[in-house]
Amino acid sequence: HDFDLGPDGLGKAIEVAAKAGRIPPLVSSNANFEAEDETLTDLKRQVEEGLIRHYIVIERDGVRFGIFGVLGKEAVAFTSGAGAVSFDDFIERSKETVDILRNEENVDVVICLSHGGIEKGEDDRYSSGDDVHLPEEVPGIDVVIGSHSHVALDQAIMVNGRTPVVQAG
Repeated sequence: HDFDLGPDGLGKAIEVAAKAGRIPPLVSSNANFEAEDETLTDLKRQVEEGLIRHYIVIERDGVRFGIFGVLGKEAVAFTSGAGAVSFDDFIERSKETVDILRNEENVDVVICLSHGGIEKGEDDRYSSGDDVHLPEEVPGIDVVIGSHSHVALDQAIMVNGRTPVVQAG
């Protein structure tokens, strides 16, 4: 619902939060704020200031974590308030971002924060959806922390036998 008040509303909300105190960077690898539109003024400035980034790298006890965020194709369909914001293909952008994180940033662990969603498969188990399709297509992701479908998973969905997809509900 970030865009319910339009891109200018989101920009103003981020601005208020930033002025109230330190906020973590927002990660969005496939949001595109490049259109010439005055409603994007705040968002463009926040990208320049580093409040909004394609990814972040943090290091804890010698382990480097790369964290990026994407909006899946189903979720994009619900962003009617995004106005001049466009969204690049989440699979292609994820491939590019994971390549940068692995080969330029030299991270040990890649974490994707995905607003894509999961769906039940033919076996009536959660085994499909954008959050599952993503690590199938981008095997360099170590964990997908998903959302959009608001499913509380008791156990992770394991993709390719190595990448857990989780969702808190």
